[in-house]
Amino acid sequence: MKEVTSGIYQLELPLPVTGLKYVNTYLVKGDNGYLLIDTGWNTREAFDSMERQMAEIDISFKDISQIAVSHIHPDHYGLAGRIKQLSQARLFIHHLEENLIEPRYINMGGLLAQLEHWLHVNGVITDELPQLQGASLGMERFVASALPDTRLYGNEVISSGLFSFQVIWTPGHSPGHICLYEPARKILVSGDHILPTITPNIGLHPQSSGNPLGDYLNSINEIKELDVDLVLPGHENPFNDLPSRIEQLI
Repeated sequence: MKEVTSGIYQLELPLPVTGLKYVNTYLVKGDNGYLLIDTGWNTREAFDSMERQMAEIDISFKDISQIAVSHIHPDHYGLAGRIKQLSQARLFIHHLEENLIEPRYINMGGLLAQLEHWLHVNGVITDELPQLQGASLGMERFVASALPDTRLYGNEVISSGLFSFQVIWTPGHSPGHICLYEPARKILVSGDHILPTITPNIGLHPQSSGNPLGDYLNSINEIKELDVDLVLPGHENPFNDLPSRIEQLI
């Protein structure tokens, strides 16, 4: 764990099956408990790593009073249900992401049927269709699901008392992806929307909008207008010079 700026701690949690070594979660100090931003995968290694890192600043899961999830991919949402149960924290998720939880992680039959049709009409040959249809099966074991206590739409404020984050809806990587912006401190928690050296995956699939790349470009240009000194991304290291990184991504 490291304190990236006064009152905000970065936790690096191990990833089990991706090319990236870890996902970042952030603990934000507050007047009445901590705000946790993103949660990591639901694995023993990630859970134990978070517990060890929190012990470095003498806090436990019971000290977390709020959880904000940037989007419901397993590396950002996977431990949400488990941590919520331990902490009794209030959970914030964008309403478009909430709509993806049940079909993706709980009752997947409808999504698999939809995906089979979607792959077929887009030209996937019959022999390859079953493998592609089931490519994401098994991801549900990395997710302890929980529904939000507060559904987000954009423009809300999530406050820890010491920090007040504006919710910015940033679709593209996921339909209900959000970034959190602290204007007084000029801090942006960017999730997977803006990463320092790699390009976020912007994919077309049955649960995306009709034009996710257009959504991404629109929302990344909106972020470009913010006054930001420090970006806290979902992967790799915190960085500065947000406008230059956005130009590279575009």
